[in-house]
Amino acid sequence: WRGSVRARVRAARAGAGEDRAAELLVAAGYRVLARQVRCAWTPLVDGRPHELELRADYLVEKDGEQLVAEVKTGDEAPSIATAATRRQLLEYHVAFAVDGVLLVCP
Repeated sequence: WRGSVRARVRAARAGAGEDRAAELLVAAGYRVLARQVRCAWTPLVDGRPHELELRADYLVEKDGEQLVAEVKTGDEAPSIATAATRRQLLEYHVAFAVDGVLLVCP
């Protein structure tokens, strides 16, 4: 049993939220292509490449468009008003080179 009780509770809530989000996406007509999809991304910082690995919750498809679906649970994270959430969605849009991103709050 590693980690704090709070961390384990948070991880369980996130996992349940991702499962519920998949159900919502399918019900909305999206086809789930992959879960916990990884992407290698190498942005340039001061002219030098920095290799990063990103992992998004879902890669989905609908009407010929591919989108990243990011699941957020809790009180603040699911809001587009949260700066960290906006930055993450923008990062995913650029790095995964998809048609768009979805913010899913189960």
